Amino acid sequence: MPENNTAFGLTIRYADCCGNAKNCTYPHTATATTEDDIRKLVAHDHVLAEFKDAYRSKDNFVRAVVASLDCDNDHSENPNEWVAPKDIPHMFPNIPCVIVTSRNHMKPKGDKTARPRFHVFLAIEPITNAFAYAELMKKVQTAFPMFDDNALDAARFFYGNPNAEVSIYQGTSTLTRFMEDMEAEQMFAELDAIPEGRRNSTMSKIAGKLLKRYGDNDESYRKFLDCAEQCTPPLDDTELSQIWRSAQGFYKKVQAQPGYVSPDEYASPQWEEPIPFEQRNLPSFPTEALPQTIRDYALAVAESTQTPVDMSACAALAVMALCLQGKYRIKAKADWSEPLNLFTVIVAEPSERKSPIINLMTKPLNEYEAEYNSRNAAELEASKMNKRILEKRQRALEDKAAKGKADSGELEQLARQIASYKERTPLRLYVDDITTEKLNSVLADGNGKAAIISAEGGIFDMLSGIYSKNVNIDVMLKGYSGDSIRVDRVGRNSESIMNPALTILLTVQPNVLSEVMQNGTFRGRGLTARFLYCMPTSLVGRRRFHTTPIPQEVSSAYERLIKNLLDDEQSATSEMITLSAEAEALLESFSNEVEGKLKTEYADIADWAGKLVGGVLRIAGILCRASVMRCYDFLSVNDALVVSEEVMQNAITIGRYFAEHSKAAFSRMGVDERMKQSKYVLSAIVKNGLVEFSRRDIMRLCRSFKTAEELQPILNHLTEYGYIAPKGDDAKFVKGRPTGQIYLVNPCVHQNAS
Repeated sequence: MPENNTAFGLTIRYADCCGNAKNCTYPHTATATTEDDIRKLVAHDHVLAEFKDAYRSKDNFVRAVVASLDCDNDHSENPNEWVAPKDIPHMFPNIPCVIVTSRNHMKPKGDKTARPRFHVFLAIEPITNAFAYAELMKKVQTAFPMFDDNALDAARFFYGNPNAEVSIYQGTSTLTRFMEDMEAEQMFAELDAIPEGRRNSTMSKIAGKLLKRYGDNDESYRKFLDCAEQCTPPLDDTELSQIWRSAQGFYKKVQAQPGYVSPDEYASPQWEEPIPFEQRNLPSFPTEALPQTIRDYALAVAESTQTPVDMSACAALAVMALCLQGKYRIKAKADWSEPLNLFTVIVAEPSERKSPIINLMTKPLNEYEAEYNSRNAAELEASKMNKRILEKRQRALEDKAAKGKADSGELEQLARQIASYKERTPLRLYVDDITTEKLNSVLADGNGKAAIISAEGGIFDMLSGIYSKNVNIDVMLKGYSGDSIRVDRVGRNSESIMNPALTILLTVQPNVLSEVMQNGTFRGRGLTARFLYCMPTSLVGRRRFHTTPIPQEVSSAYERLIKNLLDDEQSATSEMITLSAEAEALLESFSNEVEGKLKTEYADIADWAGKLVGGVLRIAGILCRASVMRCYDFLSVNDALVVSEEVMQNAITIGRYFAEHSKAAFSRMGVDERMKQSKYVLSAIVKNGLVEFSRRDIMRLCRSFKTAEELQPILNHLTEYGYIAPKGDDAKFVKGRPTGQIYLVNPCVHQNAS
């Protein structure tokens, strides 16, 4: 949007509450560039205008670059006359627009039946006067009565909607200009004879409209003279010239005003430096979706260490998964359930303070492990001694058997003892450096559970071939899905792990991950598709020395919760977490959304996206259990765990976050085919010196594209990154382009290439 907004950008000021009509303070400001970003922000009560001291009132109105309109469709009870969100871009063509469904969308409200209800945010030319803003809104509402006539003032706010549906549409014009054109067209259409007494005033208005619409040129003047023919009696040429010169003088003053955009400029893109392909404006981790105890600690750790909150929040998810894996499953429907273990990888360059983050997030794990082993030291030692005694008896009996002196009954009895004996080993919640071969044994010794947490990503080094060219990844694949594993040990019978559960949290450098991602076997067998990728924005160079320490109460609350999760006992069968009807409906809707994107937005990472819904389900189970503190008094009865609508929405929000970051991870690692094709098309544009082109032109130059449908996602991708832009008035929507679309090339493309 104009000025402080990008092509897909919308600056939103939001509160710390949702649904509070008495609140007037909106202290937070953020510019959202994607549907997911906007969805996160409009979950809070919000405004689009700027107010002095962030306090919403007409008197405090500072500025607006967006018109905020509320569509409740209360203008008619005839459903055929209702307007849907998809209709708005056609009503306001070529205007940057964001549409957000309200909390009462398709629900009954008061005495009104269910119908489309949504908010519309349209680009306008900057307005710094509250009265002028309200006047523009009144004009819009008069022309389009489906908008609420009680929601037109400059101090209008909108209730937050955590379940909002968001749509974004591009354009190059503004609502201000659209309304001026509409008024002009209406005036010209209604223009009849201009009687004496109204000739001068009418022609002055016409001159002003023409100059604003077409600029100060011969075309405008010719149209002015055409309109003058309606004057009765005619005005003489001297008088008409005087009216035109006066309008020209006023127009020059308009041109000198800040923010003025000429008519010619409206018709062409406002070019900026293209975004490098390797760079994405990725969303920050939605900490508001985490349980409060986890959220508070993740934010405190981020502040104390001066690191992106993404790192501590993602680590917290993995820590909770470690605590709960093997103990719970979550049921989506009759024939589908998921375990709660996760594979997570944080991609960060050196000097990003990865180790301090891991140490702080795993502190309760280390304490719990030490306390458990200390408390059970005697029993652990006794178990070790019993094993040594059995082994000594076995050796002695084997010697007797070799001499023919062993009793068969004694042999059989000892064999049964050895076979049934399971040594009690010290608790080991996670390892940090291990081979896949050794991982089998760790799972077997850990009652089918294991975790890998490493700030250095040593196992990824191993997987990438640093230590071995032939790495068996079966244990990792089965540890994720819970498929049985057969463990063969030297000198012992093989054993099966029926329901293994493996959690992984790694922080790795981009080059290491690149080597793993480019391994065709790992991607072909689905290893890379099982990880949730986090690519935080680096704070190196912007970190403060003096920071706020982690409050003791925040740290203590986090430690209590993690230890509470660890105290859950693993039974023979995992406790099943279920979904409420509302949560199930949300999951179904999200599943349908993802499915619809597997051949479009997610086409290049369809292997990863195909597991996204399952990952969201796992996260929902983790959030559900972590939202309560369970009591383990023998008299207490634990209530069944049921995922609420709010928890499922939070899980989906986190899932959307990982989707954006995972797309960036696959793209950055050079395995994103769309990125490769975009660079291929761009090179053809540069090589042939194109300043504008059609799809047919590109297909002629790039023979690998057989159909326009194959090429269109690449052109959309280049548009998104600012390398090209649609030409003309049909540059207005997200889902594809008209067949005959002409594209303009950003001049920076050729400048940077020279």
